[in-house]
Amino acid sequence: MSEKINNKEILEFKNVSFGYQPEQTIIKNVNLKLMEGKTYALVGPTGGGKTTTAGLMVRLFDPTEGVVEFKNVDIRTFQPYQLAEDFGYILQEPFLFTGTIGDNLMYGYPELEAAGLEGLSNMLKELELDEVLTRFPEGLATEVSNNSENISLGQKQLVAFTRILLRKPSLLIMDEATANIDTVTELWLNKIISRLPKKTTKVIIAHRLNTIKDADEILFINNGKITAAMDFEDAIKLIESAKRNS
Repeated sequence: MSEKINNKEILEFKNVSFGYQPEQTIIKNVNLKLMEGKTYALVGPTGGGKTTTAGLMVRLFDPTEGVVEFKNVDIRTFQPYQLAEDFGYILQEPFLFTGTIGDNLMYGYPELEAAGLEGLSNMLKELELDEVLTRFPEGLATEVSNNSENISLGQKQLVAFTRILLRKPSLLIMDEATANIDTVTELWLNKIISRLPKKTTKVIIAHRLNTIKDADEILFINNGKITAAMDFEDAIKLIESAKRNS
């Protein structure tokens, strides 16, 4: 039986404004709704507010005005651990802890820690992702050195994406997560993302236009405003207009 999506609201901005400095507002009186199971692309010029908007979504900081609601509740009422269970955030350069690949996949997830390496290995097999481990010389036992200097960027992203998949977040934000990845690794990352529950809402921050073509909605962010593009071609026009006016 296929997983049912209720197409319900997962997150909402209500008259949200934010600035890192009182005299400089980056997001101005924004109203926005994200629906369960949809994929949203955030596009716009550098410094336009894409990463700031994403940070507000997962409460890396709070708005200076207005309210961000998660599941119809003020996001500020949730405890940090509750948000950590529901949110996933993958950066262009993910951070790995010193230890093993297995340690990095299980860290902070009590269910996985209780399952141990054998349980984790079985979970990966069930998700048809055990082949990911072939990218590491000793599989889950592969050691990650201090500052993870012995692990390539592609390997780091494989760990970051797999870690998110195992947690099955309600909202996943990918901030240029595949910008500097080779084609083969990108295919693996796309396979991992395809294993997420259909109800997971995805937000993609991207500069490469080919990464946003399949988004359900493209949001153009610039000068404190968020504009929903009518389609992919309209998004390109908005981006080109911003370049001409910058």
